[in-house]
Amino acid sequence: MTRSPPPDSEADIPGGLQAALAASGVVGGWVHDIWADRLVVSAPVARALGWSPEDGARGVPLASLLSRTHEEDRARVDNALHAAIARGGAFALSFRTRAPRRLDLRGRIEPDAAGRPVRARGIVLEPAEDRVAGIRDQHAVNRMAEHAIALRGLADDLARPGLSRLLDRLMVEIGHELARHLRDAQDGRRH
Repeated sequence: MTRSPPPDSEADIPGGLQAALAASGVVGGWVHDIWADRLVVSAPVARALGWSPEDGARGVPLASLLSRTHEEDRARVDNALHAAIARGGAFALSFRTRAPRRLDLRGRIEPDAAGRPVRARGIVLEPAEDRVAGIRDQHAVNRMAEHAIALRGLADDLARPGLSRLLDRLMVEIGHELARHLRDAQDGRRH
């Protein structure tokens, strides 16, 4: 059995299309070689599941996906994936990761010439309500930073060093929150 090619990388997708996919909640792509039991995923999907992009590109057994699934969803996901393979055709499955993060796995089981399932491929989506909450959170942190900077300037104008120190500590905490949102954005988790 030949190894399935990895899903298209972000570099293979024109910039406008990649932005539209991200705005639509597409995290990335995946391919599962059923007989070899190798699940190959794009870098953003690997990061969403807590794998290195290199592990995702090399491929992992399907059991590794299940190990990254929230324990309350694991048996349901395992049963649904096996049923989809047995049935063939299109399927959709929602689950939580251990992080926890909600993801939608959508795809199609592809048969060989004899009609046996050999490969599955598809995309991973982040549900819309999760994306909207992330955008709202990021805007709130940005507004907090703007207000803290303005307050710090006012405290300096009043020549109140104690108040300035308090605002400095607040600004450090807001900076940590901004850094967390930037890190999440690099992982493909925020927009």
